[in-house]
Amino acid sequence: MAKSPLRRKLGLIAGSLETSLYRVVQIIPVNIVRILCLRLLGARVGAGIAVNHGLQVRVPRRIAIGDDVFLAEDVILDGRGGLTIGAHTSINSRAQIWTAQHDWASPDFAFVSAPTVIGDYCWISANVVVLPGVTIGEGTVVAAGSVVTKDLEPWILAAGVPARKIRDRPDVRGYRLDAAANKNWFW
Repeated sequence: MAKSPLRRKLGLIAGSLETSLYRVVQIIPVNIVRILCLRLLGARVGAGIAVNHGLQVRVPRRIAIGDDVFLAEDVILDGRGGLTIGAHTSINSRAQIWTAQHDWASPDFAFVSAPTVIGDYCWISANVVVLPGVTIGEGTVVAAGSVVTKDLEPWILAAGVPARKIRDRPDVRGYRLDAAANKNWFW
């Protein structure tokens, strides 16, 4: 069932206010304040995470972040279609994780969304783009600059545009990033 025009407009306004509020918060130079604001905006955030400055979020109430996660500077997290990030995962500088986009083949440029899932023990390197509807399997490393357009199996190294399996990765399950312990509380 389609949303009424008024309900759609109110949803867009609420989303814009949420995004605007977090854009103010992202410049606050205190890690714990950024985490608190994510929680206040509805994100489900695990224990022991580190959120660097410059994080951009869209629809945080549809984002779930596991324990011991590191989010580097200038990361984009899009929750519009639903986003899950597993525990002990590192997402590095300027990575973009998308859950929604426009259908380029649609005559009216229709909005489409799909849940995006990043498993436990993953490493998403700098400048990686993950497109909507992708699942990145547990323990997978995505090399810098890659574009992930399709699901990636667990415990591999993936690279390229589009990202594809380069080789297997040893199962190193059990390590901890200690993201919060290694994060300077101030910046």
